[in-house]
Amino acid sequence: MAIYRQLHTTFWKDKRVGEWSKDQKLFFLYLLSNDYTTQCGVYEFNIRYARFELDMTTEEIKQHIDFLVSEGRIVFNEKSEELMIVNWLKYNSARSPKVAPVIDKELKEIKTLEFELEVIKKCIEFGYPIKTIKPKENTISIGYQYGMDTVTQPSPSSASTPSSTPTTASASTSDAQKPAAAASANPFELYQQEFGVISPLIQQDIAYWIDDLDEEMVCEAMKRASLKQASYNYAKGIMTKWAKSNIRTMDDVMADDVKHEKSKVSTPYKKQPTRAEALPSWYGKEQPTGDEKEIQLDADIEARFEAYQARKAAKDE
Repeated sequence: MAIYRQLHTTFWKDKRVGEWSKDQKLFFLYLLSNDYTTQCGVYEFNIRYARFELDMTTEEIKQHIDFLVSEGRIVFNEKSEELMIVNWLKYNSARSPKVAPVIDKELKEIKTLEFELEVIKKCIEFGYPIKTIKPKENTISIGYQYGMDTVTQPSPSSASTPSSTPTTASASTSDAQKPAAAASANPFELYQQEFGVISPLIQQDIAYWIDDLDEEMVCEAMKRASLKQASYNYAKGIMTKWAKSNIRTMDDVMADDVKHEKSKVSTPYKKQPTRAEALPSWYGKEQPTGDEKEIQLDADIEARFEAYQARKAAKDE
């Protein structure tokens, strides 16, 4: 079990979280970081241990659990005392060849069928290289009333291809096609292809942009930065510009590109002065457009701020 657990910085920007009480925030942070947490986000919750750690009564803990269930942050099975963090796999990447096998192992220990199905579905959706493709035969379904999209079950002859028949009536054919579509665009893998080894901080930042825009747009921004032979900060500048301009889909991106091209209207011909003047050093070189200047400026500011934080951290040490 890993010693550290990650907390996405957008947690504190969540408007709903801002309305929670101090004890509700504390309890949720405890659920994200206690000793029983797992790589897959499903674990057996020990109320007795939580009472000792948090100095809360059993009744207070149950009230907090009910509250977080109503907020859609967790799902709790009272019979098996299993708890699932709903968005755990979204903010805790399992693309590492060391992490994915751990999740395969943890799936064998999950007692609740609905939780196991959800973990498998999310891993497929995010492109995590787990080997488990269907739940255990001895997993017990409790008919938990949780509005999750269940993963489709592959047939024995085509283990890698999802079946068109969902495991429950609540999952439609279009739902079954979503994981394959989502897996085609993987911003985390694209980052490593274009910019190098990805750090936990960059993973968190990419997850933030995926949540704010979507995976396809994040990939598009990184591709454009790569074509300019620029860094990831340049891609962040592009995404910041899109967010400020309320560009939220690839259709919006294409429309903005067309608008930008139309704005490049050549100016009317003007007779040049006959007097010969010395040409500046930049003459003949392609000059950046207004948008590119703004993006590059944002990237430069971001780079300087990161360098300042690094120097400050080193000084504090």
